[in-house]
Amino acid sequence: MITTKPQQPERTALYRYYDATDTLLYIGISNDPDFRAKAHLYESRPGSWPKQATHRIDEWHDSRALALAAEEEAIRTERPRYNGKHNYDDASFTPEAWPAISKTPKVDTMAALMRDEITSGRWRASQRIPSLRTLGAAAGVSQRIVSKASVILQGEGLLDLKAGHGLFVRSPSKTLPSLPHDWPQTHGFPG
Repeated sequence: MITTKPQQPERTALYRYYDATDTLLYIGISNDPDFRAKAHLYESRPGSWPKQATHRIDEWHDSRALALAAEEEAIRTERPRYNGKHNYDDASFTPEAWPAISKTPKVDTMAALMRDEITSGRWRASQRIPSLRTLGAAAGVSQRIVSKASVILQGEGLLDLKAGHGLFVRSPSKTLPSLPHDWPQTHGFPG
């Protein structure tokens, strides 16, 4: 009988990169953070953050699973400038408060529920909304129905899709449409 020694969990580092002003740029994990540092220099990154980095702090964990959990928590709470994954303000959601959709057209009803979350302020600008699966389960409809409803809200300018990251409440436009020069007079305003 051949017995093998149980494999030890791989120690993994949670690393944080900072710039010269101690601004947190990026958080990641690796079993070899020095090698990963070299790889970061050759990756295409928004804002070229690896070239801005002046120092790194490593925090070792006994397994990759522990490091992954620590990475997610660190990104959510510390908000590094260049991490995308886990670095979102998630909209609050109470699935029990949503009614099950039974009337048709279901897509329009679903869009109305989602629109109400936004216009009431429960889902705020720049927040990531719950997943299509979560919303569909709350309303008793398929993800396809929720997807079609989200397309309607994107068309209305209420939601933005960030591929691979989810749907986000669109920030209000900072520029207002200009009105014709004679608009106040033609609509009964003095002036």
